[in-house]
Amino acid sequence: MRRKVVTYIRVSTEEQAKHGYSIEAQRQILKDYASGHQLEIVREFVESQSAYKPGRPEFDAMLRFLKQHTGIGGVLCYKIDRIARNLQDYSALTEMMGTAIISATEQLPENATGQLMGGVQAVFARYYSAQLSERVSLGLATKARKGYWPTYAPTGYCNEGKGIVPDPERAPLIAELFEQFARSDMSVDGATQWARERGLRSRYGCTLARSAIHKLLTNPIYYGALPWKGQLFRGKHEPVISKALFDRVQERLHGRALGKTKRSFPYRGLLTCGYCGCGITAEIKKGKYVYYRCTYGRGECEQPYRREEQLSRELWSVVDGIHLSTDLVERIVGMFKEREEELERFRRARSLELKAEESRVLELRDSAYLDKLEGTVDEERWLSMDRRLSGQLDHVRDEKARLAVPVTTSVDNVREALELLERAPALYLRESHEERAKLLRTVVSNCRLTAENIVPVYREPFDAVAEGLRSGNWLGEEDSNPH
Repeated sequence: MRRKVVTYIRVSTEEQAKHGYSIEAQRQILKDYASGHQLEIVREFVESQSAYKPGRPEFDAMLRFLKQHTGIGGVLCYKIDRIARNLQDYSALTEMMGTAIISATEQLPENATGQLMGGVQAVFARYYSAQLSERVSLGLATKARKGYWPTYAPTGYCNEGKGIVPDPERAPLIAELFEQFARSDMSVDGATQWARERGLRSRYGCTLARSAIHKLLTNPIYYGALPWKGQLFRGKHEPVISKALFDRVQERLHGRALGKTKRSFPYRGLLTCGYCGCGITAEIKKGKYVYYRCTYGRGECEQPYRREEQLSRELWSVVDGIHLSTDLVERIVGMFKEREEELERFRRARSLELKAEESRVLELRDSAYLDKLEGTVDEERWLSMDRRLSGQLDHVRDEKARLAVPVTTSVDNVREALELLERAPALYLRESHEERAKLLRTVVSNCRLTAENIVPVYREPFDAVAEGLRSGNWLGEEDSNPH
């Protein structure tokens, strides 16, 4: 019986299309794979977006389709990084019962080892995307440190050369707005109205909202400084106003009631009560101490109050639960390396088989043509044989083309991802509560809290890591194919 699957095809840039990731190329490979592995494609989903961040329309449509059609046994994709470069999407898909991710080019086994390998590949695909983002951010920050505005010019300036220059139309209006605000009792609402009446608009010709006016009045760039990612650099652009005028405007702005800053509770939403199943919320005691407690949604509960500092220390055990020793990192990397070497051996052996098969089919086709010329085979029979042999030849050559490029799992990237788990407990202890909570949300979907302990519910692939550490079984259940 053929197994029902859906296919997911994704292309994010023209560059990917040039390198063999085009929609048609992926579609043909998935069709060939399904044909050779007893899979029935019941629906195709095609995306033209990056997989770095969650929220892709076709991916979300696929999730809804899978929830409505429980008989679908898997999602077939060209590579793991085609389907997800962020853990949220990967987890949303793998946590569906009975739905497997099938990679047509990476040959992951459908057992615990395959889940671990697929999950780790999603982790380092995310890591690779994050690295690219970091490189872009580093380049922009370097430009800012040199005094040049690194992106699109703010209202009142125009991009020119390496930096920015005053916009001849908007810069005088901005200077006048600062002057008006500094020497009158104009409010931010009044400044917004003034800008609307005087025709001060964005570079796109849009009216500036109140929030945009407030941001403009507090932007140091107009007196010659260059704010970037929380730091202030000395800009090389021409100022629109003086520093003294800017300071007078800030004094007026900060003299007005701006409201109290809300206190954040980083661990809220991450925990449920292990006694009654309600959520764990937070509150401030004595104006400064943060405590976490049960919401008491089902009445009285024996869950004790916990200070944020105490809870944070206890949550360290969640990270420690997926801590890999150096020896384990080497063992798992060794598994990936062996798999990579095995895939390369298979690729070479299969390439030789296909080369021999190509020669055989060519000989048969040439022989059939000679038989036709000699009259031993009639025209109709020769056409039938030629169509059949040409189809076989096309199939062989397509597979040869796919195997021409070595398929690897990039062991160095796997090692890098696993070494993050090796360092995770130490990293956790050095971070703030906010950063600790971000790390926890990456590895767990929830934690059940009692007075005695914390029971984490790990996300994919961290659940496989935790299970491997618990059981000592990193290979999963063996089947007829031990790889």
